Amino acid sequence: MSNFQFVKNIYNWGMDIKAYVGSWITKDEYKQITGQDYNGEAQPA
Repeated sequence: MSNFQFVKNIYNWGMDIKAYVGSWITKDEYKQITGQDYNGEAQPA
């Protein structure tokens, strides 16, 4: 499983994935997964 697919899976399980941007996925991949631009701020739980 790729890093992208792993992060996409945990996003689908409801987890915040912003901590993975820059190390496991790119900002563009973040947008592909979430449909939102990466702004660097953690989302409230």
